[in-house]
Amino acid sequence: MKHFESVARGKPEAIARLFTVDGNEAGLRLDQFLCSRIQRLSRSRVQVLIRRGEVDRGDEILKVSSRVAEGDHIRLWRIPPPEPQVAGWPEELERGEDWVALSKPGDLTVHPSARYFHHTVTGWMATFPERFPDARLVHRLDRETSGVLLVALGAASDRRLGKAFAARQVKKEYLALVEGAFPHKGVDCDLSLGPAEPPGIIRIKQVHQAKGDRARTRFQMEQAIDHNLSLIRCFPETGRMHQIRAHLSLIGYPIVGDKIYGSAPDEDYDRFVSEGLSDDLVVSFGARRQLLHAAALEFPLPDGRWHRVEASLPEEFARFGVVQNLESSGA
Repeated sequence: MKHFESVARGKPEAIARLFTVDGNEAGLRLDQFLCSRIQRLSRSRVQVLIRRGEVDRGDEILKVSSRVAEGDHIRLWRIPPPEPQVAGWPEELERGEDWVALSKPGDLTVHPSARYFHHTVTGWMATFPERFPDARLVHRLDRETSGVLLVALGAASDRRLGKAFAARQVKKEYLALVEGAFPHKGVDCDLSLGPAEPPGIIRIKQVHQAKGDRARTRFQMEQAIDHNLSLIRCFPETGRMHQIRAHLSLIGYPIVGDKIYGSAPDEDYDRFVSEGLSDDLVVSFGARRQLLHAAALEFPLPDGRWHRVEASLPEEFARFGVVQNLESSGA
């Protein structure tokens, strides 16, 4: 086995990206586990990082062949590059006894990633410990998706809300601006999803697979902008990766600005990753970011009542002719 000198672990400027092993991941080899969590990295690249001593479990430096167990806290160390600036920070929508609902802007990642560490929702909350004591995110939104994000305050709230999400008790509604004249009667999509085999240029892209994971989304017409654009309300009944975005692309109505599932060629996404967002790429994608918005979230409270939180559409939707004062269907 070839060994390399660590360039990150132990350095004062290094940061650790933390992964907690779920039950369905227990028993995986370390390289398999990390590849499943960081899909942009090849297996050979992950193995180099492990062999260089950049991955540990507490004080234990791990090997490529190490097996992970449920509840393990795996740390991947790295020296971060300068972080890109972000357009804005979350706004607090509502607060309960042990939870906070935030409105996340559409250019902010939730958890630390390869490009972002401090400029994240978790990094932002850490600067206000009095407002967010023992804050724990119980679900995620893609970086470019705006809208309602629910935060648990404390371990008990995290367990309660986590169980509600896992049991599909939490009702989610999204608004999406899509290409094309969407059917007024709406569409129900139940195409199963899974990663492309073999993966193409975009390694994280989900495609329809007959033997993939069951996925179901209901789509309801909200506003016809013109014959080229429609605003629709989306009701995901399962929670697969990129489910709404993939389903809309598969049925022929991709989200405006979606760099992975939109109508632009995959090579443009590759250029975006390597070079950043240029003016010509904005034209190709249709917008600076995917116009998908988590409009509402309905979840159970400890006393058995249901509570609903809504987030208004960002102004960028209005630039495409979307009416701002839409009333939620509550369906």
